[in-house]
Amino acid sequence: MTQGKLRKNVLAIIFDADANILIVSRSNDPLHWQFPQGGVNEGESNQEAVLRELGEELHTMEFTFLAECPEKHVYRWAKKLIRDENLGQEQTIMLLKFTGNTQSIQVDRRELGGFLWVPQDKIEIFLHEYRKPVWNIVLKHFSKEQIATLLANA
Repeated sequence: MTQGKLRKNVLAIIFDADANILIVSRSNDPLHWQFPQGGVNEGESNQEAVLRELGEELHTMEFTFLAECPEKHVYRWAKKLIRDENLGQEQTIMLLKFTGNTQSIQVDRRELGGFLWVPQDKIEIFLHEYRKPVWNIVLKHFSKEQIATLLANA
């Protein structure tokens, strides 16, 4: 059995007022569209981590928490991608509503290539294959109607 641990990570599914979803591209691969995400620091809650990461990557913190997905996305990295004792990631999936103006989003070009707002029914067209399992986890736990209710009550 392989020894090692999984890096704690938070992933943000961000909706706008019209229930479109924000996705970002990677700076080193502009066609690799994914959800914003990042590591959880020692002593940091998942909510603190996701807000910090969004502040760093998108330069805005205009978000309202909607829900935390009850299921985590766990995956292991290919051997060539392992840089330390972490063998992969355990992602906590957070649903949020963006409460600001799209013009206030300024991506950190060191990490991200850009961003798009995508309708829910088109999200799988844009997401990189490797990122689609996360969306499937969200759909397993939240129907479109439940998401609409969360957004309306936020």
